[in-house]
Amino acid sequence: MNINHTTPPAGAAGWDFSTLAGVWDYRTKAIIAGADRLEALSDADCTRALAALSERIRTLAGDLDDGWLVVKAFFMIEDLYKSYFHQFRWSPGVHDYIAATAQTFMQELGQRGFVLHYVIDSTQPEAELDEKLAYIPAVFQAAGLLVTGPQLMALELMQQVDHRPRDITAIPSYRAEGHEMADELIARCHRDRRSSVYLNLDLDDDAPGLSLDVALSPSNASGTIVVFRDQPPAAGSLAHLAAPPGVSLPTLEGKNRRVVRGQLLEPVRPQGPRLR
Repeated sequence: MNINHTTPPAGAAGWDFSTLAGVWDYRTKAIIAGADRLEALSDADCTRALAALSERIRTLAGDLDDGWLVVKAFFMIEDLYKSYFHQFRWSPGVHDYIAATAQTFMQELGQRGFVLHYVIDSTQPEAELDEKLAYIPAVFQAAGLLVTGPQLMALELMQQVDHRPRDITAIPSYRAEGHEMADELIARCHRDRRSSVYLNLDLDDDAPGLSLDVALSPSNASGTIVVFRDQPPAAGSLAHLAAPPGVSLPTLEGKNRRVVRGQLLEPVRPQGPRLR
C-alpha cells in the first residue's frame, strides 16, 4: 500500500501533543505523519524519538481521570480503524508509531484496571477482503490487542489444518467452524481480561449474518469497555460505547463529538442499534 505524502523535516525533538486527541486522528492522518517523522531519522535518533513519544503518551494518559480515559480509549480504537481507510500505508514506521503510542496507552489502561474490547461487524466485497484481512489486524496487533474473527480463523484453518494456500474464495467452506473458533478465542480473552478486537469482515453474499452474542457479551462487566461498530468507517458514521459500570463519562461541549447515555455520538448522525 502506498500513498503520496510530503515528508516533514527530520529531527528527534520532543513530541508536542497537548492532548491525546491528535495522536491518532484519522482526519489529519496523524499516524502516517508520525511514521514519516520516524522514518526520516537515523536509527539512534529514532530510538530516542520513540522513547520520548511513549513517555509523552504515558504522561497524557496518566493525567486523565477514569471517565476521560475511557473516552480516549474510544477515540483511539476508532481512529486506528478509520485511519486504514484514509490514505493509509503499512510500513515499519507505522508499526513503530502505533506501538509507541497505542500500545503505551493500552498499558496505562490495563494498569488502571480496564480492558477494551472492540467489535467490528461489516460486509466486504470479495475483491477487497484479502488486503483488509492482512493489514487491519496488523494495525491492532501493533497496539497490543489480540485480534480474531470468523474469517481470520477460516484462513487459519485453511492454511494450518488443511495445508491449503490462503484463498479468500474458500472462506465460505470454513465460515461456520471459523466462527466457532473465533468465539472460543474471544471468550477466553474475556475470561483472562485481555483486550481484543473481534473482526467480522464477512463476504457480501446471501449467507445469513453471524451472531455477535459472544463478542458483545462482556458489555456492562466490571472494568470492561466495549466499543461496537456496524457502520462503514466514514466521517459522520456511528459507533457505540458501553462504558464500565460506575464510570461517569464526560460530556464534550462545543466539539464535534459528545457523550449521550453511555454512547459517543457525533451530531446529525442517525441513531443506530444499541448494545444489548
